[in-house]
Amino acid sequence: MRASAVLSSTSQRLQRPGTWGAALLFGLVWNLSRVLMGLPEPGLVDLLAPSLWVALFLVLAPLPWQWSGDEAPMAGLLRGALQALPWMLLLTLGLLLALDAAAPAHMGPGRGMGRMGQGPTLHMGPMGPPGPAPWALPIHPRLWGLGVAHLCFGLLLGWMLADREKAEFQTQAARRAAKEAQARALQGQMNPHVLFNAISGLTELVREDPQAAEAALVNLSDLLRALLDHGSRLRAPLGAERELVEKHLALERIRLGKRLRERWDWPPALDALEIPPLMIQPLVENALKHGVSKAVGGGDLDVHVTHVGPSLCVRVANTGPWSGAADPTGLGLRNLRERLDLLGAPPEALSLRREGDWTVAELRVEVQA
Repeated sequence: MRASAVLSSTSQRLQRPGTWGAALLFGLVWNLSRVLMGLPEPGLVDLLAPSLWVALFLVLAPLPWQWSGDEAPMAGLLRGALQALPWMLLLTLGLLLALDAAAPAHMGPGRGMGRMGQGPTLHMGPMGPPGPAPWALPIHPRLWGLGVAHLCFGLLLGWMLADREKAEFQTQAARRAAKEAQARALQGQMNPHVLFNAISGLTELVREDPQAAEAALVNLSDLLRALLDHGSRLRAPLGAERELVEKHLALERIRLGKRLRERWDWPPALDALEIPPLMIQPLVENALKHGVSKAVGGGDLDVHVTHVGPSLCVRVANTGPWSGAADPTGLGLRNLRERLDLLGAPPEALSLRREGDWTVAELRVEVQA
């Protein structure tokens, strides 16, 4: 991982209930052991210190193992060990200094400095009286065994936690890849569906108005080109969706003529927002196919797009026959519902209902700026 990803992963560990649950459990066992051993009653700091240290240890121990400098979720074994060793040495030294400073004075001689021993560690020079050892650390010798165990355990636990998060990362990546593949398959399914419906609508023009049919075929090629480009992406600007809808409507205007009456409320300022492609076009297509085109005198189409918080709200309404919820089991809407489910959207993200003479489809989808 790169530095930013490592910091993000560390922050997530800090927020996990399991981290604090393990720390609290360790603190409870530690303090219970003190009581059973008949040690003096600890103060508030002594009660909280074991849990806080374990939490800090669980959060920080995997950090050097995860920093690989690239997109890999974990450094190699040799590099990770070389990075983790000085890191754990610093953490271990900090623990030993904290324990030595808090230790009672009756632990006896042999320490470097502080309340635990009886004075500085001495050494015999080649000539002259003994003096303080220049290399001695102010830590009681009895704590060094704990330090070595802490260092070894910290290296092992850091590697285990980093390896577990690596497996979680790879599992999540595999799930994302599977969802993306399924989404692409569903989007690819929409391309021939739109083309089939457009061609079906133009068959009448070939016999009734050859010139209009020729113009419609030109528009159909433009629609197909836009459809292939737009449908190949996982997310696309809202402006690209607008262009696709406009090309579709241009084709339908040739076929329906004055029978199609449109009203738009789609602010151009929203066109830079990104959404999954082919989200609005199926709603417009459904309104034309099952509503406007079925009415003898044609009908009205009302498209309303707004941005509310993190979501884009789309309302497509049309007059015309209701015909059993306007075929909600058709390919277009079924495909749209499946893609919304892949995105983790709730079932109510897409609704279809009747309001008086209007069939209303409402869609709510999260956007990216």
